[in-house]
Amino acid sequence: MAGPHETTGVPVRASPARRPADICPYTGRARLGYDRARVLLDKYAGFDLHQLRHSAATHLGETEVPPQLIMGKTRRKSPRTAIRYVKPGPEAIVTATEVLAPRRRAH
Repeated sequence: MAGPHETTGVPVRASPARRPADICPYTGRARLGYDRARVLLDKYAGFDLHQLRHSAATHLGETEVPPQLIMGKTRRKSPRTAIRYVKPGPEAIVTATEVLAPRRRAH
């Protein structure tokens, strides 16, 4: 997730109005603002920008990324709002159970 700005593919022209935050540090290209990204995603992909953000956070939760990292990536301030993305699968629950109650050795 690149946040509220996405790269446009348009080379950056010298302009005193451009802030460093408006330029991708990796490609040197201009970034889209939130509103423009929202319009383009809706028009060409049929996605809602919030839906895309939610899906990305859910994928992080499914791969057992800790809630604290999901909070940082989604810029959530409350653990309560980030925890909704963490839905542990059966394997994760088995692993947690084994940590809390290790199997006893048979004698």
